[in-house]
Amino acid sequence: MFDWFPSSRPPEPAVDSASPRLLGRRAVAVLVDLLVCYVVVEGVPLGVLVWLLPSIAEANTTLLFAGSLVALAPVSVVYGFYFELRYARTPGKVLTGLVVTTATGHPPGLVAAGVRNLLRYVDFLPAGYLLGAVVAGVSGDGRRVGDRLGGTLVVRPRASVRSEQVGSSADEESVERTHT
Repeated sequence: MFDWFPSSRPPEPAVDSASPRLLGRRAVAVLVDLLVCYVVVEGVPLGVLVWLLPSIAEANTTLLFAGSLVALAPVSVVYGFYFELRYARTPGKVLTGLVVTTATGHPPGLVAAGVRNLLRYVDFLPAGYLLGAVVAGVSGDGRRVGDRLGGTLVVRPRASVRSEQVGSSADEESVERTHT
């Protein structure tokens, strides 16, 4: 049931899998993480507040909703920082088969995780991750501004790269046998 939740030991990263081709997976991971932040991290306390103080909540519905959207930015930064420092990946990255690493293959440390997550604000400008997507798309290794300054890469786990290589070489052998 909790396969999407990171384990305490991050998988071995395939540093050489860093690529702009991972941008689609990264975008899905961000959306999953934002959804978890909004529904679980913010929604549960907000639901309790509404339940405990229904008259105040009813009178301030628009304010509560707007406040929850504004709070989503710092909540998602803290969420990303915690999960990437502790597990080298967020639940969204687990679901999309990604892991955060340094160029040497080590999990990000305190500074690296902090810098890459604080700079999400820069990536978000001027219009919803536009700068981050452009910078990552034109770089050879798919790194956004936060990754560059934090010294991190978002890559695939070594085990998933190996399993694909084994699968593709089996496919090639099958094709070769049918042609001979």
